[in-house]
Amino acid sequence: MIKIPMFYRMRIAEYLTYSNRIFKLISESANESITFEPFKSRIKNVIGKLEKATEKVNTQLLTINVTERDARRDQAFSALEYFAMACSKRLDTEISESGKIILNEIDSLGSGIIRKPMMEESAIINGMIEKMKTVTKLTNALQKMNGADWLNELESAQTDFEASVAKRDEAKTERNEDDSVLACKQIKKEFEAFYKYLDVMCDIETDATYSNLAKEINIVTEETNNIIAQRVGRLTTDEEVVVE
Repeated sequence: MIKIPMFYRMRIAEYLTYSNRIFKLISESANESITFEPFKSRIKNVIGKLEKATEKVNTQLLTINVTERDARRDQAFSALEYFAMACSKRLDTEISESGKIILNEIDSLGSGIIRKPMMEESAIINGMIEKMKTVTKLTNALQKMNGADWLNELESAQTDFEASVAKRDEAKTERNEDDSVLACKQIKKEFEAFYKYLDVMCDIETDATYSNLAKEINIVTEETNNIIAQRVGRLTTDEEVVVE
């Protein structure tokens, strides 16, 4: 008789651990004559769903990447500003006037741009880039002082920063608790169906494959139930809420 695990007490991580252990036993026991299909394929499928739903992305590393991209963006902004400042002091009147035009545009944005909150800085930089690419006075000034490369570098750094922010934000919402719970329910359903099948086959078949698998499953189930019972006992003692 197959022992039933305490599904109603399992946490999502415990579902995943238990499922993988049992699936490994089923796979190792299967052979050409006893494939355990279609149960084996269905169990594998729902385990895959749970693994996908519980994927954890290291958002801390992604945040570090955002910070690094922000620093590169700041460097590119400062480089453009310093380049315009240097051009404004050139002896060539046409270049110096162009440098002053670009420098005045940057100054009009206010002080401490690179020290502002990241997203506020993004809005300012995007607006500035758009003006420098579309306003004739500014585009001509950039062309005369050969500043296009400096602006392009800033635009590229800004694009990289926005991409890293989007990736981090996407990762934060990637783990879907509802999908995890649904996958756990499906796993429970598949195992219950398989255990009923295995019980029947142990009764009517003489092949030891069925009975040996049942014994191994019971060992894993008993170990799992003991771990859950110990955890639940500790939680009860500490008066904490048990997640069911």
